[in-house]
Amino acid sequence: MITYKLYLIRHGLTLGNLEGRYIGRTDPPLCREGENALKELKQNGEYPSVKKVYSSPMQRCLDTAEILYPDAPLMLVPELKEYDFGFLDGKSVEELKEDPRFIAWTDSGMRSVPSGGEDMNAFRLRCEEGFSRVVLDMMKQKITSAALILHSGMMMNLLAAHGYPKREPLRWQAGPGEGFALLLTTQLWHRDNVFEVFDVVPYRKETDAPRREYEVFDLEEEKQE
Repeated sequence: MITYKLYLIRHGLTLGNLEGRYIGRTDPPLCREGENALKELKQNGEYPSVKKVYSSPMQRCLDTAEILYPDAPLMLVPELKEYDFGFLDGKSVEELKEDPRFIAWTDSGMRSVPSGGEDMNAFRLRCEEGFSRVVLDMMKQKITSAALILHSGMMMNLLAAHGYPKREPLRWQAGPGEGFALLLTTQLWHRDNVFEVFDVVPYRKETDAPRREYEVFDLEEEKQE
């Protein structure tokens, strides 16, 4: 049975991220700080070698792929573009705090559709379609190791929906340029729609380096619970 390894990696920082803005359909590149942070992660850690890179079509993801995997074949996955925040897009909480539409949206627990934005159920559905497209392409082409560059909330929801061990979305947080290593088999994916999360990326070069607080270091313990 063929085993497939897929590395989910969050894109690097943009200026909008640093300024605390809602960045969805807005398509900024990585900022200088974001580029430098990725290069530092690559220098101090180790990103697994891959045969192919899949990516959201947003510029921040493409920039991240270029820095981390400049020589790998790249395939864009349109379904994995970021959520459309509608009127919120590109704005900070400070700019929106007096807007009645923003107040109504936050009062709903951010579950309502922001004016001009995307329905959350439709968003989740296209994310599932995009991720399935990646997995099926890997299996069809016999690509046993690949990276997927995507967005933070999207990554957390996919891991919470399909990852083992089972965890709430917020427990799958990762910093910019960081992420998780997945193990897939054809049988588990087609039968149960699940995968195993077995490590974090980038790997540490120094074995005594401190672990990140969200790192998956207790998988075996959780399996036994």
